[in-house]
Amino acid sequence: MSSNIKIRTFAGTAAKTYIPSIAKLRTEVFREYPFLCIQSLEYEKRYLKKFTQCKDAIVILVFDGPKIVGASTGLPLEEEGLEVQKPFLAQGLNPADYFCFGESVLLKEYRGRGLGHHFFELRENHAKNLKRFGHICFYTLSRPINHPLRPPDYMPLEHFWRKRGYVAHPELNYEISWQDVHEEKESPKPLLFWVKDLS
Repeated sequence: MSSNIKIRTFAGTAAKTYIPSIAKLRTEVFREYPFLCIQSLEYEKRYLKKFTQCKDAIVILVFDGPKIVGASTGLPLEEEGLEVQKPFLAQGLNPADYFCFGESVLLKEYRGRGLGHHFFELRENHAKNLKRFGHICFYTLSRPINHPLRPPDYMPLEHFWRKRGYVAHPELNYEISWQDVHEEKESPKPLLFWVKDLS
């Protein structure tokens, strides 16, 4: 890893200054596969605001010199919107027992350097140190393996997640709508939760 690359962790309001830069990074990375998402800077700024308003949230940033090239987030599931909590409530599970990881984004030229491992390790340690969660969860987008925009060199992450102890839970699924880069309007996208027990 280059000596210019630094990883910094922020809690609560400490990341507020960086929200515009994180939002810009997210809109850029989310246009790539598998997200393929058209999202505005203003939407991303509103979405990220919750991480600066929750004292138990975590924001991890990767800097190359002064430039932010990667970001990863997490916060208690009960601080997420009801649509994210709904699959758990439908199964009789208590959202207060789960810490939820948000998306990790990294510019393409910085991938393959082990930064994804740091994202998971730092967020897992944060959740454990809060000492009030029995589980960690995150959701992923399910794209068909033969999707026409899937790059030939795309590396699925399921093996990486399983090695870290996460298990896919098909019963914890829901849909959210956004506009793909090749679509003229929004359409529903299936999301699937993965869960790791901390006990």
